[in-house]
Amino acid sequence: MKPAETGRCGFCRHFRNDPVFLEAAIPGLTSFSSGTASVMADDGLCLRHDRYLSARACCADFEAARD
Repeated sequence: MKPAETGRCGFCRHFRNDPVFLEAAIPGLTSFSSGTASVMADDGLCLRHDRYLSARACCADFEAARD
């Protein structure tokens, strides 16, 4: 893992941003567009804190995603 990636939510095991998961987890999301909309960029859900946020966000509870 690159040093710049350390601690970023997008590389955390608790972060999910795949479109199918987001559409199932957020009722009504498809009424606005979909989990593949370009405005979502790399946003996703933190399953540890139950928050919708950017993959570039950071957190003290970071745990590296498993390969």
